[in-house]
Amino acid sequence: MDNQRKIRKQIYLEPEQNRLVKQLSARKNNTEAEIIREAIDNYLLQHNQEQEDPLMELAAMVKSRITDGSTLHDEAIYVSKQVDDHEKK
Repeated sequence: MDNQRKIRKQIYLEPEQNRLVKQLSARKNNTEAEIIREAIDNYLLQHNQEQEDPLMELAAMVKSRITDGSTLHDEAIYVSKQVDDHEKK
């Protein structure tokens, strides 16, 4: 990722976040930007894993108001994935 051109983003930190980022930066001998990028990577990795969890997909079905999810949850989660995967081949 270091070889790619970076995109500038402007963010606002709470004063305590700023203090902790500066402190961690000095302790690890990294730039503040590196600390923030690492935090974003960790956050994205954690949330990406949640999206691939079938249980989280079931929870999403509830939010989308699927009314037969309790009786057809296996089909909704696993069969639709098999069809999608098969169609890609």
